[in-house]
Amino acid sequence: MNNNLLITIFVPVYNGEKYLLQTLTSIKQQTYTNIEVLLVDDSSTDESLQIINKYAQEDKRFKVFVKENGGMVASSLNFIMPKIRGDYFFYSSQDDIFSLDLIEKMVQTQNETIADCIVPNMEFYFENKPNNRKVIGLNGNLTIELTGKEACVSSLNWTISGFMLIKSSLLKAEFFPEDAFDSDEFVTRKLFLKSNKVVFSEGVFYYRQDNVKAITKTFTKKNFFVLNSSWKLYNLLKENDFEEKVVINCQLGIIQQYLDIFSLYEAYRFESELDKKEVELFLLNFKKNYLTDSFIYSKFKYLIQKLECKYMVLIAVLKNPFLFRLFMKYKDVKLKRSKFLLNSYK
Repeated sequence: MNNNLLITIFVPVYNGEKYLLQTLTSIKQQTYTNIEVLLVDDSSTDESLQIINKYAQEDKRFKVFVKENGGMVASSLNFIMPKIRGDYFFYSSQDDIFSLDLIEKMVQTQNETIADCIVPNMEFYFENKPNNRKVIGLNGNLTIELTGKEACVSSLNWTISGFMLIKSSLLKAEFFPEDAFDSDEFVTRKLFLKSNKVVFSEGVFYYRQDNVKAITKTFTKKNFFVLNSSWKLYNLLKENDFEEKVVINCQLGIIQQYLDIFSLYEAYRFESELDKKEVELFLLNFKKNYLTDSFIYSKFKYLIQKLECKYMVLIAVLKNPFLFRLFMKYKDVKLKRSKFLLNSYK
């Protein structure tokens, strides 16, 4: 195995003291040792900075950077981009866990395949819970090789995960949009598309699901802007001549997402009137600028031929004021019944 490949591991940090030690220990103990670990503290107010500074003092492979609070991973990624020295790059949240051979197995697979992108096994990790769901290769096949386009399509519904060892030169050519907290998911699909091939390796990335304070587990004002990432993804698919069905499914998803988010806007308990006005303006402009007749009806003939009833119903809801209000009332009842959302909604 070529041990000369330097692997950059990036971990953004914000108030992560609860799980941070476990994450960093799993990285420090990797059987593949030619790594640099870039830790970006986003102005934490707990003991996170002290924890990562201790690791950096004890192990020179760990490097600590501090930035003003940006509130999202994208800003930390853009901040750290010029500092990446590795040949390949891997991202982890501050609460995820690496199997001890994770990097070794990915590097070994890269040596054997010369692939731009290597995807390890991934487990939706709940601590002390047996039989967590796993994503292994493509439907369990670890030997298959995908084109970048095939991998992009497979990632749209999480048939394959978005956790990847990616060639750093591909990553460093990208800018992570800072207009939505999930823009890294859009860029991940773009990186799949740009890769010469996408392969799979052993080793397990444990994607923690039981951290209730994780950015993906909390609903705040930030969540309303995910429409920006969805729109960028739609254009990526359209501009790169993906199959018509794939593009249409993305269109359907955007309309569904808009209706769902609008219902959340009406029910959500905003921290201030200013926040509420900001989201209201965003939703109005999004509908005006993007959910145009040319967008909605661009594939209407195809939809009729394929009897895509769900899409046509969503169009009717979006375009008909009476059906729109009826849908909002239905969603409002569902929200009020949801215990998970009880504290955030009226």
